[in-house]
Amino acid sequence: MKAVIMAGGRGTRLRPLTCHLPKPMVPLIGKPCMAYIVDLLKKYGIHDIAVTMQYKPDVIRDYFGDGHAYGVNIQYFEETTPLGTAGSVKNAQAFLDETFIVISGDALTDFNLEQPLAFHKQRQAKATLVLTRVNQPLEYGVVMTDDEGQIIRFLEKPSWGEVFSDTVNTGIYILEPETIERVPHGKEFDFSQHLFPTLLQEQSGLYGYISSGYWSDIGNLEQYRQTQFDMLDGRVQLNMPGKQIRPGIYLAEGVATNESTRLIGPAYIGEGCTLEEDVEIGEYCIIGKNNRLSKGSVLTRSVLWDNNHIAEHNELSGSTLTSRIISHKASFLGEGSVIGNHVVIGAGSHIQPNVKIWPHKQIRQNTRLHTSFIWGDNASKSLFKTHGISGVPNLDITPEFVAKFATAYGAGLAIGQTLTVSCSPHPFTRLLKRTIAASLQSVGANVIDLGDAIAPAASFAICRLGTAGGIHIDWSGCKSELCSIACIDAEGLPITRSAERKVENSYWQEDYRRASTEQIGSYKQEEYWIGTYLDALASEISNEQDRKKAPPLRAVIEASPWLQTFLVPFFEKLGVEAIHVTTSSLQESLHAFVPLSEAHLGLRLNDDGRGMQLLTEHGITVDDDLQTVFLYLCYLHNRPGATIGAPVSAPHLLESMAESLGATIIRTKEWSRAILEATEQARMHPLFDSLFAVGLVLLYLGRTGVPFSELLSLFPSFHLHRARIDCPWANKGQVMRSLMERTKDTRVDVVDGIKFYHEDGWVLLLPDADDPVFRLVAQSTSPLIAQSLVETYREHILNELQ
Repeated sequence: MKAVIMAGGRGTRLRPLTCHLPKPMVPLIGKPCMAYIVDLLKKYGIHDIAVTMQYKPDVIRDYFGDGHAYGVNIQYFEETTPLGTAGSVKNAQAFLDETFIVISGDALTDFNLEQPLAFHKQRQAKATLVLTRVNQPLEYGVVMTDDEGQIIRFLEKPSWGEVFSDTVNTGIYILEPETIERVPHGKEFDFSQHLFPTLLQEQSGLYGYISSGYWSDIGNLEQYRQTQFDMLDGRVQLNMPGKQIRPGIYLAEGVATNESTRLIGPAYIGEGCTLEEDVEIGEYCIIGKNNRLSKGSVLTRSVLWDNNHIAEHNELSGSTLTSRIISHKASFLGEGSVIGNHVVIGAGSHIQPNVKIWPHKQIRQNTRLHTSFIWGDNASKSLFKTHGISGVPNLDITPEFVAKFATAYGAGLAIGQTLTVSCSPHPFTRLLKRTIAASLQSVGANVIDLGDAIAPAASFAICRLGTAGGIHIDWSGCKSELCSIACIDAEGLPITRSAERKVENSYWQEDYRRASTEQIGSYKQEEYWIGTYLDALASEISNEQDRKKAPPLRAVIEASPWLQTFLVPFFEKLGVEAIHVTTSSLQESLHAFVPLSEAHLGLRLNDDGRGMQLLTEHGITVDDDLQTVFLYLCYLHNRPGATIGAPVSAPHLLESMAESLGATIIRTKEWSRAILEATEQARMHPLFDSLFAVGLVLLYLGRTGVPFSELLSLFPSFHLHRARIDCPWANKGQVMRSLMERTKDTRVDVVDGIKFYHEDGWVLLLPDADDPVFRLVAQSTSPLIAQSLVETYREHILNELQ
């Protein structure tokens, strides 16, 4: 006995599920629908199978091969032009030399095939249609038989006025080879529209056998989901993959759960999945391979294919997700929503019920998507955010992504120019660094590998080496891991916005050259620059200390073990008695350990070399805004008459302080390059180089000899209050125009956003470049006034959005 599996379906009603898959390859609980048909045929001793294909045939061929791995023998017959159901089988006629069965690869059934085969032989039929009874027959061929099973009426897809039976054609046929002789070769010809009506008219042995059992044509998205729910309910006789850990809940191998994970079920969870704490899997969830469900996410009646990342506190309610989708934190996907491959859903997005998103789309953060997203490019083509390129490692930031990005970046330079590469000390960042280096070489750039480094050391090396720039990769080092990529120009600064746009255009258009093999760039390692940078920095500071004869200080330094390796000689050169600790080594908190150590101050240093947190000698954390003012004071005392950039959101105490010291503050955009460009004297800045800032603080404390807490108490009282307000992208301009009109008699600055000046303080309205939100910052001498100013402007914005 032989079989023909018809697997040419496009599945247009299943889109976007079938944008990259033929309909028979759409998965049902962990494997393609067609795989269940192969299992069914094998169960009844049918091992020789022809597969007819048209739409994306390689997907089927690549999965099943010659069939040996599945215990069958498969031959493929591909249509170059549409031939119809009967015409596609005619294409395999040379294979069909005995009674054979035709079955669809895109329907799920557990029919006992021996029974219709026996019926066919007993009736000596030329063609036997396997029938079943359904409640909604409109989408099928309706059939009526006499007492002997001979078909007496047949109507394909009737209207309700034409329905004469609830017995329908399942697309499973048992045929004799002679019936295929009636099908013209190479022409479109259909079983239901052409062959069977002819056999019926001629009364040429056309029979129907009504089977009991389960049958479902996954012809639309609703039926696709319901079929899998039926499988979970045990309505289909098949071997469910995975182990049933309790009634209705099946887990495959390698599933990692948390003790707080709630499995309600019925549900299936595929191999390699990770379910973090407080994840809830509600009823009728089907989760494929290698999905990661992050903390606090809740799923119910949802289907996920493979390799998806669902971030923290997502809610999926009746949605269907294909593969390699990233849904960022706190997003909601409504009933009947369907998401295609490689879609990125921004944090806080709300996908309304029944919305469909085609593959490779990007949904911006906090988007409310009411209609299907089918045509057009990605919702956002921006690679660079306010602080460079960042994302979740191995999801947003992958080796494939950085290879393409580095190629686009390097190709914008002349062949033979040199770039540095460097990274934080993490296995993944080192992997990306190697990928970036190879990509740069491929477009003719020479590469100097600085090894593990902090960003300020990378900028220092670029300036000393005289390279055309560099790429530095950072690791957040915190629980919510992020990977970021900084592009640095020849001056050691973040590249300009125009340079960013040039790289982005090259990246999206893939419009970049490749070097010839003779022009491949060189590669060399110079993994000592962080030490060189810290030596140079320590020498400059210690020289200042010698001139000022500063007394020795004691400091408690909390930093990663990797960074401490370099900090020990750094602080020794400064003459500082440094007590080095890591978070894991502290018996007490840092707040308690600083006064116990009788230290003059405490320092918590970020791994990126940019951020830091100061603590007083009493172990009290210095407020961020007060720390900013203090760092500027230390800088200005160390560089009399200097000019330094300050972001528009920084406290206004800076101006009066600078004036008293004969220095100049230049207000700039929040962007780090703008702040650094406005800063003279090598553009070293305490807000972006933590070790430079530490040196300034130690110099100032040593020079004054006054306890840290007392110095801070000398600053005039000031208070800043901040808030974020959601605002759709399309409404930002309207809101800003309206507020300018409302406050036309108020003094304003428009360096970055709009800063409104009032008698009792100021308010800064900043439209966020990365998110659909406004940031509000207010300063006053009173915390209540600062808060009131923010609330007043919040109310204005909300009124505009109504």
